[in-house]
Amino acid sequence: MSKILKLLYGFLLLPFALIFVAFVRLISPIIVIRWHAMISTRIGHFAENINIYLSEKKLGHHKLKRRIVLDLFYFYPKVCNKQLAKMWKRKIVIFPHLFMYIVNFINENLVNRIYRTVIHDLGYYRNDADLKKHKDIKVTTLVFGLINNLLVPPLSAVDRFNSQDKSEINISFTKKEIDKGEKILQKFGVDPQKKIVGIILRDDDYLKKKYSNNDWSHHQIRSSHHKYYEDCAKKLLDLGYVVIVFGVSDVNFGNNKTYINYSASKLKSDFMDIYLCSKLHFAISSGNGLDAIPIIFKKPIVEIAVAPINLIRTYSPRIKILFKTYFSKTLQRKLTFKEIYNFGLYDLQGNDLADEIEFIHPTFEEITSAALEIHEELQNDVKYSDEEEILQNKFKDLEKTHAVDTCKEVETFTSSIGKLFLRNNKYLLD
Repeated sequence: MSKILKLLYGFLLLPFALIFVAFVRLISPIIVIRWHAMISTRIGHFAENINIYLSEKKLGHHKLKRRIVLDLFYFYPKVCNKQLAKMWKRKIVIFPHLFMYIVNFINENLVNRIYRTVIHDLGYYRNDADLKKHKDIKVTTLVFGLINNLLVPPLSAVDRFNSQDKSEINISFTKKEIDKGEKILQKFGVDPQKKIVGIILRDDDYLKKKYSNNDWSHHQIRSSHHKYYEDCAKKLLDLGYVVIVFGVSDVNFGNNKTYINYSASKLKSDFMDIYLCSKLHFAISSGNGLDAIPIIFKKPIVEIAVAPINLIRTYSPRIKILFKTYFSKTLQRKLTFKEIYNFGLYDLQGNDLADEIEFIHPTFEEITSAALEIHEELQNDVKYSDEEEILQNKFKDLEKTHAVDTCKEVETFTSSIGKLFLRNNKYLLD
């Protein structure tokens, strides 16, 4: 649709949007209608933010006393994955973007000047107690809201109540979609009797190409070269897995029929992005949005090279973490966990303090070890020594202490840190 047609259409929708806002405000003492613009441009937020919200709702969150709450959603003009959009439409109420954009503009910029309230802002509160926080504090930006712990799913991506583990999987494929997916898997040459491991690699140029008008330099610390994953891929192939690489098309970890570079395939599609990830036995991710898909389908995952440290997902026993450590050029040593938080470095981004802090990537041995841990756990064959249990618990206690009253605080730290990684970096716990 051209800009002129969109403008004309917007003018036609304007009176209906005004009536809608007036109606919503009028009935709010009895029925609260909230709305949310889904972050449909980024698959990680598009997947997990909504999944956490739905899981929390199943557990009884997102309720107000003596009022009925109805939630509406709308996509951004760009949708990163049409299959996921189709699946969300089967679970939640989706309104047209342009209409809801006008509704939101009227509510925020006109009506709120007369009587300000965030009661219609889905993602600002779960309950009456959360709602009270916003009486004296105005959320000026998304970052401000997150830092000050004023936002909740689906605006936040933190599973504070471990809700995804406590609830059932929220989305599913139709029989027709399953038949389609299985036929495409056959075209890939995947033996249905074999288990699949996905290695989801971060493409550092993806965001620059997709949204070239934005500055994505703050993501550069999350870079993770594919060479770190070669040994891991070969070990998994030797164990009899089908290994599928996502994200980077010029990577070759093997030459046999059980190795597939999905990103280089003509069979790649929005549908198979979701279907393949749902079929994984487990995943290994270098920290990118697609790894949210295995998570929402309750697949175990090893998260590699997470940075900054406050981005670690601590809320699921299916998640194993290896993060980048912090090396101080002044002190000529790595920083402990306490120092990272006490110096305010836990949310460092981009080139911030690049002259002082260097991020150290986990080794390929640590990555392979963590992947084999998941393999053993799924076979109920993993054993932790007393020392390893102590190290895990000490790290969890440290993280929980420093995450209190922040947007990253979760009810229970149920994820784990790779055994070899934690043994090699015991100094973190000093």
